[in-house]
This record gives sequence, C-alpha cells and structure tokens, in this order.
Amino acid sequence: MSGRRWSIALALVLASFLVAACGGGSGGDTGASEREGVRIAEDRPRPDFVLTDTSGNRFDFREETAGHLTLLYFGYTNCPDVCPIHFANIAGGLDQVPPEIAREAKVIFVGVDPPRDSPERLREWLDHFDKSFIGLTGTDEELIAAQVASGVPPAVREADPGDGRYAVSHAGWVFGYTPGDEETWQFPLGVRQQSWARLIEELTEIGNTES
Repeated sequence: MSGRRWSIALALVLASFLVAACGGGSGGDTGASEREGVRIAEDRPRPDFVLTDTSGNRFDFREETAGHLTLLYFGYTNCPDVCPIHFANIAGGLDQVPPEIAREAKVIFVGVDPPRDSPERLREWLDHFDKSFIGLTGTDEELIAAQVASGVPPAVREADPGDGRYAVSHAGWVFGYTPGDEETWQFPLGVRQQSWARLIEELTEIGNTES
C-alpha cells in the first residue's frame, strides 16, 4: 500500500464498530480526535439494495452510485448528536475540495426511523447540510435488508411513549466506497472537516488513477 493511502489513519479499529444509541445516553464519543478511518480488509463492494428517495422515486443504490466516491450512512433525523455531527463535518469537508470532486461525490443518508423520517422530513433535514445529499427511506423490511446488505446491525427503535419522542440505536459509522470499489472504508465519529476534505480527495484519486 502506498504512503498516500497509509496517511489515512487506521487508529481505534473498535471505534469503527460503534453502535450509537442517539439520545439514549450512549452517544458520547463526540470529541473530535485524530481517528480517521479503517479500511475493510476484504474490500467488499458497495451493497445492492433499493429504497425510495426524497422525491418518491425508487433508488437502486448500487446502480445509482456506481463510478462515484460514495459515503453511506444509516441514521435518523431526530438524532441529537451523532448524525448531525457526521453530516456537518462531511458537508464542511466537501466545501474544501475542488468543485469537480464535490460534484462527483455521492453522500447518502438512509433514514432508519420511517414513522418520523418521511421523504419530506429527510429532505428538510439534509438541506440544512447540503442540498446535494441524497436521502433514502423505505419500509421496515426494506431498511433491514439494506442494513444487512451493508454489513451493519439493523437499527432498533425504542417504544414510543406516546409523544413521538424516542431514541433509535443504529450503526454509528460512515461507509466509504471508492469510485470503482477498489477499496471500502469505515469512518467513525470524530473525523474533522479538514480530514474529510483530504479523505474525499484521496479516495476519489484511487478510482481515477488505478485500473
């Protein structure tokens, strides 16, 4: 592996497998650190699943993102900490890369709380960060299938106390797929905006320079 790739730190492997209970008291680990990402050894290709986007159209994840650097995350819009931190930092990172790279990147947020994550709500939430971000939703069965295909434990919703205020435990890392699926990465909470900018450029370059 080249020195350029090794510059993407492989620290704190276990942190990349965090399952965050947003709003449930275990979503700590919010301090930015030097943790950046972990390359998945088997470099499994991007998953194959179909959900619904915020315009109501069916979205074939593998087909629609093929050839693009893709960041994939499973979360929910009522998350008070982990989800907005991830997406604010990714958006800040994209603001720092050349426009032609930012335009090619696909950032996907899958809402795992369909009772509250309607397509309209997903679009409103994502627009706070970047209007190019793609929001997906589906039935519980479709969402479970998408998470299993992606190699993450399916999210678990707490019982609704009656006021619609409940937490959802879900996978807390972002998946990154290089344009040609040459490499697959997992990024935990704590990647800073300037690190995201560098990572986005480096991982895009892998697909552009290797056959």
